[in-house]
Amino acid sequence: ACMCPDSDEERPVHRSLVAALDPPTRTRAAAGSVLSSVGSLVGGAARRLSLGGSRGGGGPSASPAPPCPPPKKPKRRVVGDGPWLGAIAEAYASSGLGGAQVAFDEQLKSSPALVGKPSTYIQASECLHACGADAAACADVLFDVLETKLPDFQTCRVVAYHLLSLGLLDEAVLLLELVLELAPAEPHSHTDIAFAKLLRLMDSGKSAPVDDKAAERARAEMARVVAALAKVVTSTEWPARFNEIEWPALILLSWAVAWAEHTYPSLRGSLWPEAELPAATYRVGGEAGPRLDIFVWLGWDTDKTDVDLHVTEPTGEEVYYSHNRSSSTGARVSRDFTQGLGPEVYTLPRAPKGTYLVETNYYASHQATQATGSTSAVIWSVQNMGDFGREKLQFSSVRLTKHKQRQSVLQLSV
Repeated sequence: ACMCPDSDEERPVHRSLVAALDPPTRTRAAAGSVLSSVGSLVGGAARRLSLGGSRGGGGPSASPAPPCPPPKKPKRRVVGDGPWLGAIAEAYASSGLGGAQVAFDEQLKSSPALVGKPSTYIQASECLHACGADAAACADVLFDVLETKLPDFQTCRVVAYHLLSLGLLDEAVLLLELVLELAPAEPHSHTDIAFAKLLRLMDSGKSAPVDDKAAERARAEMARVVAALAKVVTSTEWPARFNEIEWPALILLSWAVAWAEHTYPSLRGSLWPEAELPAATYRVGGEAGPRLDIFVWLGWDTDKTDVDLHVTEPTGEEVYYSHNRSSSTGARVSRDFTQGLGPEVYTLPRAPKGTYLVETNYYASHQATQATGSTSAVIWSVQNMGDFGREKLQFSSVRLTKHKQRQSVLQLSV
């Protein structure tokens, strides 16, 4: 049968994620209650959609699938650590997804060092995505990362970041809930799950009618978003190296509540955590929320690591940690987090017309990244933040493997 993704209304969460997190032979004790609930979330045991079958970690080999419909033209240049990715891309171009599956298996057979390395499957998934493969097919490869060992929170976090970039929001939320359970002492576990849930709620609001039932669902989801972000702002338990994370978290909280109250008018006045954070003092922008022409958020998955946000403005001025206020536009960049995870944010209330180049600089790492072979950065931007009829959200994730590596991520046109 064709290996194109199939649909199943009763199983909204990608079934490969269930198999990757909870294969029959894996102990579930170390992963906590979220892991143990994955099976029931999709109705029991699930068949794993494999790209080939010989890659290890998940059962007997299967015959290669025939090609899916003709491949799309590659969307972006394929980058990675070796020529084996080029072989997969060439096979996709000539034979579609089925050909890429076969090429991937052949590369693993001829290069045993690739087998069992999470970075192998991350790069293969990125390669397929760059070639234009369906998001579900890319996710099938990505979930092999979770089969290489019992997932730790860094591995789950990097997979979740890539799932967000693929638009697989339910799967990303599921993994980030696991990250929160495994690493509750990191404030980023709370900001990540809050953002992912907000993103999913925004996505569902595009197609669902705004009725009383939808509003109550939104109320329940927003309660979780607000609680997570309020904890980041108010907790005194975070290590000192995360000082000032409350500022970007307050912007995110104020924006989330303003969006929800705008989209679901019946929720107005009921979402802000007034007892913990009096609105007169802490609600950025008041009930209307923050109004920014450009907002950029950079976070990353590896602790004790320094990744810097750089934004080059149309005027040619570059704003970053050591030049954190633009003399030409008034934009600001937040505190330089040198010990891991971020976030670093860029805020610009009134943006001159032109192109804004967003880059990351992998400055230094003080922690090994054997789990995934790299540091993964997540970058998301909002243009016209607070003008809810005109907001434009962009999301991207990139792998950073070399110190001092400078990488262009987004271009924002105003």
